Amino acid sequence: MSSQVTVRRAEKSDLRALYEIEVECFQDGAFPLHYIAHFLEDPEFITLVTVVEGKVAGYVTARVENFEGKCMGHIYSIAVKPEYRRMGFGSCLLETVEEILEKMGAKVCYLEARRDNTAAIRFYLKHKYRVFEVLKDYYGAGRDGIRFMKFLLKG
Repeated sequence: MSSQVTVRRAEKSDLRALYEIEVECFQDGAFPLHYIAHFLEDPEFITLVTVVEGKVAGYVTARVENFEGKCMGHIYSIAVKPEYRRMGFGSCLLETVEEILEKMGAKVCYLEARRDNTAAIRFYLKHKYRVFEVLKDYYGAGRDGIRFMKFLLKG
């Protein structure tokens, strides 16, 4: 990554850029604008952006929550504009948010991806996520999801 790249907390002024990235990456499966606004306004959510030469190139949003009785990190969305993919920005966002979640007490992180999103599946497997369960119709009728999990603590 070049020296003109930064990762920072997202700000309310990033709302339009985040929503445009979400729609570009997920089309009809994108979070609505008011969800993205909620991610930015709710202090429980950690939303980070990667900025390349002054432009938001990608983002991740997550929070710590209780899942099956355990404190876990849940990544709600991670997306990088197509022209910035395969340059390490997604990995940087993922690793940074995992570090924050771990510092907040999460020992495990989980996320979901569409079963037919092979690029995302490869990305998560590369980052040591493992398939936890298949979620029938999670993204709508006939659009199954996969829940992935990863242990954050080395131990």
